[in-house]
Amino acid sequence: MKKNLLLVLMLAAAIVFGSSAMAADGNLSVIQPVMQKLPAALQDLQARSAVKDYFCTAEKFMDIARMFKSLDKVVPDGGNKAKWDEIHNNIINTAFRGIGACGSKDDEGIKKAMDDLAKERDEGHKLFIK
Repeated sequence: MKKNLLLVLMLAAAIVFGSSAMAADGNLSVIQPVMQKLPAALQDLQARSAVKDYFCTAEKFMDIARMFKSLDKVVPDGGNKAKWDEIHNNIINTAFRGIGACGSKDDEGIKKAMDDLAKERDEGHKLFIK
């Protein structure tokens, strides 16, 4: 009887811990491609804005918005989905503000949007990196 109880408890623990590990892996498989592409996208954004190529800069902002839109369903390992949603939506909206700044050829607005993207990215990292 004790062996059966111990076996059931071990099985239950394996299921609980296994499912949380699978959720973390699921997050990783969705987040990792975005995080691998983001540095290059931010560098391209900076390079295009430096030469005042407003059209390509706007495209890069849209690429970033698309990348982060793909993370809608992600739940941080810490479980603070509301905070993640706030940061996630701020990144998308900041990219849209950058596109608007490109449309009006507002170099200061573009720089502010790039700075805000970096700040929001750093805040988002805090939710996933322990």
